[in-house]
Amino acid sequence: TDMWWNPSESGWGLSVAQHAGSNQVFAVWYTYDPREPAATGRSKPLWFVMPGGNWTSPTRLTGTAYVTNGVPFNQPGSNQRNTAVGTFTFDFSSASTGTFTYVVSAPSGLASNDPAYNLPAMSGSKPIQRQSF
Repeated sequence: TDMWWNPSESGWGLSVAQHAGSNQVFAVWYTYDPREPAATGRSKPLWFVMPGGNWTSPTRLTGTAYVTNGVPFNQPGSNQRNTAVGTFTFDFSSASTGTFTYVVSAPSGLASNDPAYNLPAMSGSKPIQRQSF
């Protein structure tokens, strides 16, 4: 459980929280939306979530990644939508370092109001380290 990042690539990071009773993990990858033009300087944030990630070995964590949206916290209602878009895998080499691997792409046939609509396919691996405070 902690905040993770790659110090040579500011602008994105990960929050990972493990539930002590079940060992299930909730992870958030916060980054910038590749569907927004970076040239304007107004890149929109994009969060991917992995609820219920599971340990497949003592050092490997994996789970389904989703793009979500809903009503802002200060407005009534819910209108929540979660769209599965791929997988996250974390391979930890120590208590403070590891590798984050992601494979995401929007499923076909999504409505234009779906949070994953027009999301480009993205995949890769990034070295990560625990954020020290």
